[in-house]
Amino acid sequence: MILLKKGETMINESIKKLIFILLLILLLYLTYLALPFAILLLKFIFKLILPFIFSFGVAFILQPVVAFTMRFVKRRGIAVLLVVTAFLGLIALMVYLITPHLVREVRVLLSRLPEILKEIEEMIDRFAERFDFLPVDWRPTFQNINLFLEERLKNFTNLPNLILDKFIAYSGLIVVIPMTTIYFLIDYERILCGFRNYLVAKNKLHLKNYLGELHQTLASYVRGAFLVMVILIIVCTLIFMFLNLDFALFFAIIIAVTNVIPYLGPYLGAVFPVLYALIISPSKALAVGLAIFLVQQVESNFLSPYISSKRIKVHPLIGIFFLLLFGNLFGLLGLLFATPTLAILRITLKYYNPFRKKTV
Repeated sequence: MILLKKGETMINESIKKLIFILLLILLLYLTYLALPFAILLLKFIFKLILPFIFSFGVAFILQPVVAFTMRFVKRRGIAVLLVVTAFLGLIALMVYLITPHLVREVRVLLSRLPEILKEIEEMIDRFAERFDFLPVDWRPTFQNINLFLEERLKNFTNLPNLILDKFIAYSGLIVVIPMTTIYFLIDYERILCGFRNYLVAKNKLHLKNYLGELHQTLASYVRGAFLVMVILIIVCTLIFMFLNLDFALFFAIIIAVTNVIPYLGPYLGAVFPVLYALIISPSKALAVGLAIFLVQQVESNFLSPYISSKRIKVHPLIGIFFLLLFGNLFGLLGLLFATPTLAILRITLKYYNPFRKKTV
C-alpha cells in the first residue's frame, strides 16, 4: 500500500511536469503569434508618449536653472516662464546663426556629391585590386558594395518623401513640447515632494529609494548628454576648421548626435569626416581620425565623468544588444532611448529582482 502511494505520487509529479512543459510551449507559441501585434502596440504607445518624454527630458535639463532663477524671482511660475522663454530664444538664436551656414555646407556637399562618389569609387576599386585571389563577385569593389547596399536599403528608396512625412507628422511637437515642459517645470518640485511625503507616510521607503535613484540617474544622464553634445559641436567644429576640413559644422553635428549612442555612436559619427578626408589625402584622413580619437578619449574619460555619469554601468554586450533591439524596433529614436531604458531596467532589477533569494 505504501509502495502504491509512492508510485502514485511519482506519477502525479510527472504529470504536473508534463502539464507545465505543455503550458510553457503553448505560452511561447501564443507569444510568437502575438509578437507582431505587441510590436505595433509598443510603437503606438511610444509615439503617443514621445512628447511627454521629450518634455520631461527638457524639464530635467532646465530644473537646476529654474531653481537658480528662483533666488531672484520668488514665484515659480514666473521663473519657469523666464527660463523657458530664454531657452527657446537661445535655440532660435542658434538656429538663426547656424542654419544659413549649415544649409550652405549641405548645398555645396550635395553639388559635389557626384564628384565625391566618383573619387570614392576609384579609391575602393584600387583597394579591391589587392583581393584578386577572390572570385569577382566576392571582391570589395564599388559595384559589389553598391549592389549589396541597394539590396539592403531597397525599402528606403523613397527616403526624401519619408523624411518629409515624418517631419509633418511630428511638427505638432514644436507646439506641444514647450507647453508640456512649462507644466512639468511649474509642478516639478510639488509633484516630487508630494509623492516623496506620501511614500514616507505609507512607510514605502524601498519604493522611495528606488524612485529617487531612478530620478537621479536619468536626470544626470539627460543633462550630461545634452551638455556634452553642445561641447562636442563647438570643439569639433573648431578642430575641423583648424584642419581645413570642408563642412566642419555639418560633420561636428553628426559626431555630437551619434555620440549619444554608446559603444557604436563614436565610430558611426567618425566614418563620415574620415571618409571625406580620405578622398582629399590619406594624411588628411589620418589627421582627422586622430583628432576625433583624441576628442572621444577626452570626452569618455574626463568630460562625461566630470559632468555626469553619462555611461550606464552594464556589460558592453548587454548594451550593444539593447541598441540592436531598440534600433530594429523603433529606428533612430530607438537607438537614442535604448540606454535610458536600459538604465531603468538595471535600477529596477537592483531593487525588485525576482530571482534574488529573500533573506529571512
